[in-house]
Amino acid sequence: MTRLELNDELTIVTAAETVERLKPYLATGTNLELDLSAVTDIDTAGLQILLVAKREAERLGATVTLAGTSPIVRNLLEFTRLTRELEH
Repeated sequence: MTRLELNDELTIVTAAETVERLKPYLATGTNLELDLSAVTDIDTAGLQILLVAKREAERLGATVTLAGTSPIVRNLLEFTRLTRELEH
């Protein structure tokens, strides 16, 4: 399993950069553990990236799991009722 730390923002502003960071791992079917404990802001674009990454990994027989979540990420996951889907 490969651990990748995402820092600062996970928003529409950083979406393209985040996708580019994830692509090499997703393309090879690597089991990926995302550490989001340092994320200071997340919006629906960031949430969409997490959902698509998980779906793409599963399509390739791999996993994407969350190793840690900052309070802001945890709040959004709880608000959208996606905690179980993304944290497991």
